[in-house]
Amino acid sequence: MNRIIANIRYKLGYQLPWLMWYLIIYLILMMLIFTVLIKTSLIHSGEGSLVYRLGVAVIWQFAIAIRFREDYNFFLTLSNTRHDIFLSLVGNMLILSTFFSGLIVLEKVVVDYLNQVLGLHQIIDPFHFFSPYAADHPLWLFVFFIAAGLCFSVFGLLLGSLFYRFGKTFTLVFWLVFSSIPVLLLPVLVWPGYFSISLKPVGDLLEGFNVLAGSGVLFILALIFSTASYINIRKLPQR
Repeated sequence: MNRIIANIRYKLGYQLPWLMWYLIIYLILMMLIFTVLIKTSLIHSGEGSLVYRLGVAVIWQFAIAIRFREDYNFFLTLSNTRHDIFLSLVGNMLILSTFFSGLIVLEKVVVDYLNQVLGLHQIIDPFHFFSPYAADHPLWLFVFFIAAGLCFSVFGLLLGSLFYRFGKTFTLVFWLVFSSIPVLLLPVLVWPGYFSISLKPVGDLLEGFNVLAGSGVLFILALIFSTASYINIRKLPQR
């Protein structure tokens, strides 16, 4: 257990500075943008809106989780077992997911308050119909983003471990297939002869989204991804 705690502290030690700079830059940019917009009269009371942005942190968590090779090779040099490495990485992901979820709830509270004080519109951009942000209690929003962050992180861990096992060819093929999906779906979304994309079905789906049920599905997916990752990592060679 001490070894796992030491591993988590190591990862947090170099991740937290990145995280702090990310948050500082985010806050500065948001303040500058809206100060300029208000001072130049580009937006007036009731015309603009402060919006939620920190929800995209789950993508950031996925991006750092997929960088599996460096952590795996380094932890092996410290005589960690593959079991220790898996628990260390998942523990780190759980801590970051909890931390980001707290910030997301805090951002929502602050943004809602400022919109009310400044007389701005209360919208959620770009998905103003995305129901997790409209949850009746901040606790459900907190739980949802913990589940989302953990699910994205463990999925990134699974991909990273698969990339490590199968090498550059598998990685190249995966990203080629993944990047081609939007190109293949675009003709389906565009109505023949009109060249217009309707997002109404997506909006209807998100409006009817149940936060607690969605959280449960994300936790189940996280469990499935983590199980697959553990099975893969247990038999992973060192390259």
